[in-house]
Amino acid sequence: MNFLTILRSVEDLLYEVMSWLLFYPRTLWMTLTHPLKTMKYSDQEQQDKPEKQYLETLSPPLFLVLSLLLAHAVEIAIGLGDETGRGRLARIITQNDQTLLGFRALMFSLHAIAFAWVALRLEGKRVDRDSLRAPFFAQCYLSGATTILISLGSIGIRYPGDAATLTGFAVIAVTTVWYLAVQWNWLKRRLGLHPWRAAFATFATYGVTTGCIFFAGALSI
Repeated sequence: MNFLTILRSVEDLLYEVMSWLLFYPRTLWMTLTHPLKTMKYSDQEQQDKPEKQYLETLSPPLFLVLSLLLAHAVEIAIGLGDETGRGRLARIITQNDQTLLGFRALMFSLHAIAFAWVALRLEGKRVDRDSLRAPFFAQCYLSGATTILISLGSIGIRYPGDAATLTGFAVIAVTTVWYLAVQWNWLKRRLGLHPWRAAFATFATYGVTTGCIFFAGALSI
């Protein structure tokens, strides 16, 4: 690899990272204000060639990962990033930032993969790597938005002071209601489900997946 190739690689990397400063807040705003439209946009982008996908926003998985990185940076900045669990698994997870972020990425992706799987099953479609990709990517937009909000809410709960704690609980509560409402509307419109059936599918999927996340979190304490 010659010097010119290295220089071009650095240029590409610098441009990509700096573009995140523009496209992350744009993607977050789009997801929070027009979640169903953003998810439909993701479905449409999946039909394009890979090099033409998500030119106006961040790709959904990247958006999710950056949300985790941003929340973790806030934790460190205010001195809340040094907690270590007592169990062996907890020590493994928190031994370095890479392992911790990887574990969190898996946890926050569970809802995305669960709702994508449920949608395909309710549509009567075959679940494979190709069919699961589009709904999972669309769900990653929701997961990315809820990741940053839930993380900031949990930081508020852990931060000293009653006002911060109450604000943290309020952020988590509002975010959860918003997330469930979006999922209900997504299942109802995408599949044409009766509202009550869409509500049952939403709460059942969310409840089971959240239970799995809490169980995994309990094991890591």
